[in-house]
Amino acid sequence: MAQQPDIQPSSQRRSERAAWKAEVHFRSGNKRANVRLCDISPLGARVQGVFLVHQGDRFFIKLEGMESMEAQVAWVTDFEFGCEFLHPLNPLVLEAKLAG
Repeated sequence: MAQQPDIQPSSQRRSERAAWKAEVHFRSGNKRANVRLCDISPLGARVQGVFLVHQGDRFFIKLEGMESMEAQVAWVTDFEFGCEFLHPLNPLVLEAKLAG
């Protein structure tokens, strides 16, 4: 059974999310794929993809023009999961990505 996300109201989030549809590279061990980001913040993102992941799994994602970032799965539903970046994005870098 899929675990339901622990979604907090916006006022309780540590960082506001911005809607952002982008295809990024996903890598976990020998699994590699392109996945879609649905939204992003300096602390994490919501991802749609085809691989089975579990809460606590670690993986790398690569946004265009940036180094790979390590992240950890925070919650999982059928074909979507939330992740927390192990090293938060610089808000200015994120703002530039969203604007570009």
